[in-house]
Amino acid sequence: MISTITLDTYKQQISSGDAFNLSDSFNGRVGDEQVPLVVQFKERGLAQQFQDGLVPFLTGFVGSLDENDQVTAETGEAVSYVGTSDDIVGLGRVKMNLPGTMFPQEGYFYGFLGLQNADGKRVTTFNIWFHVYNGNPDMFVNKAPFRSELQKLLDESEQLISKTDGAIQAKLIEWQNAINKLIADGNADLDAYKQRVSLAEDQLNNLAARIATNDVPTKADLASTITKVNNQVETKMAEVVSASDLATLVSLDNYYTDGNTQVGGPVPNYISSKYREYIQKLKNNTDDVLLGFITDDHYQSGNYAPNSLEHYSWFAGVAREVSPDGIIVGGDNINGDLGYSYNQSAYKRVVATLNGQISPETPVFWLVGNHDSGNGQSGNTPDTVILSGEMKQYFNTKNNPFGETRANGSLYFYKDLNDKKLRVIGLDGFDLPEQVDSNGTLHYDTLMQGGYQQDQINFLANALKLPANDWKVIVFCHIPLSSAEASETLLDPSTNVRQYNDDLVRGILNAFEQGTNYAGDNTKSSDLPASISVDYTNQGKGSLIGEVTGHMHTDANLQWHGINFVTRNKATALSYYASDIARQNSINETSFDFIGINYNAHRMTFYRFGFGEDLTVTY
Repeated sequence: MISTITLDTYKQQISSGDAFNLSDSFNGRVGDEQVPLVVQFKERGLAQQFQDGLVPFLTGFVGSLDENDQVTAETGEAVSYVGTSDDIVGLGRVKMNLPGTMFPQEGYFYGFLGLQNADGKRVTTFNIWFHVYNGNPDMFVNKAPFRSELQKLLDESEQLISKTDGAIQAKLIEWQNAINKLIADGNADLDAYKQRVSLAEDQLNNLAARIATNDVPTKADLASTITKVNNQVETKMAEVVSASDLATLVSLDNYYTDGNTQVGGPVPNYISSKYREYIQKLKNNTDDVLLGFITDDHYQSGNYAPNSLEHYSWFAGVAREVSPDGIIVGGDNINGDLGYSYNQSAYKRVVATLNGQISPETPVFWLVGNHDSGNGQSGNTPDTVILSGEMKQYFNTKNNPFGETRANGSLYFYKDLNDKKLRVIGLDGFDLPEQVDSNGTLHYDTLMQGGYQQDQINFLANALKLPANDWKVIVFCHIPLSSAEASETLLDPSTNVRQYNDDLVRGILNAFEQGTNYAGDNTKSSDLPASISVDYTNQGKGSLIGEVTGHMHTDANLQWHGINFVTRNKATALSYYASDIARQNSINETSFDFIGINYNAHRMTFYRFGFGEDLTVTY
């Protein structure tokens, strides 16, 4: 009998950061194939409708529990499954016939069960665990459900032996003893052998392809590089210090030369020629301002986002060559899926890799995305997520190392490029109170909720009061502003992230650009009360070049009420989809831009490296 597990995506019944124990309803056994896992998904008590191409997925590790009663990359083997529309059986239920590769060894499965849309964007996740039992079907008294096909044949042979005599019976007994010896000496689970051989073949084919392209370092190369990087990153980044100190964590002389060398050796052959062409293209451009922009890289080790740390390194190498006026890292800088300790380590690696390879004179500003804290993915209690105070340490916001202006070390800021008469504003689209409810969980789930508190709204209103009316403004944020107009698809994210007080932000930007006044009040109707009143009539019409964001995992541009809204990064992190795997180990596995602003032409150009195209918009 198949037991159905019921999960509500509203998550109001989750009382702690503990994983759901499915062992009363579901367990696995090493080598079992097509194991049915039936789950009913609800949304606020109603059956999930599976719109937008939603399909189930299961990902995590199988192995031994660590001291936190979890299985991680250090104690287990990574496994994953992504379903199809065929898995949806109606009434909010899915039936996943899990392959044997989900049960590679005895122990526990610990990871995430959830839904993702047609673009691979995860819309809801649940922490779960269950047992994976030993592959020997005779280890328990209740053997019948797990008897292998080979065991059935042996049973039949015993019946045959009992009906024969003499030399034939002796020969059959000899054969049976030989088979039993093979079982005792080896692994009788032939399906498991087949799976392991298949995995080995895949790995050998991949290795052969890399050897053919001279993409395999020697053992000595790897040992030397691992030692250097581990010593410099793991020990130094235990304490996050100033940006100038971060820049010394990696010796530029050792790891960077002539625009074609990065951490660990040269950039791969599959991008090297285009990489040099791109750098030369930027060196030849005559724009008044050049800004680097990378977003939604979703760094995570393993097979979710392969090469994603190297993408930061490639981006940093370009910046080192062309010396932009500033760098903006647009959020979802890590993927946030593998637990609090891993997320901490991931952030330290990302910051050290990028900041450590850019000239200390180049300003670097980091923004926060909905995946960065791990809230809603690695947990939803204060001890399982990266809170804002810790994030500020990673970004060194307290010291304003590049002369930017912040509100008491806030994650939002503005930076004046005085010689260019340009104010760069960075907003925190997930500026929510870190209040804890009575059940010990954080009140706001920043994976699916964003917003702007009163202090940031006041900060933005004042940031748009410029030194002179010939100054210009460009705004960066991880997430686009949502829209009440259903036709404005760019500004109405399909990910259903609710944004508190984004209407006040829109009102302020519109008033600045039009040189008018604006008043908005959400103190009575909003769960996050705020209000604002601004008057830009004396300043006159403002020059707002646009708002640049990521989050949507697409390249798009919309002019809405006179404002350019641009979202970038078509590649995103590589995941399990065939279309993504096809891009791996090619120039299309990454996307980043350097943005040129030409004042005379009133033009903003996104020069793309990787997947996607250049984009030019006027303002």
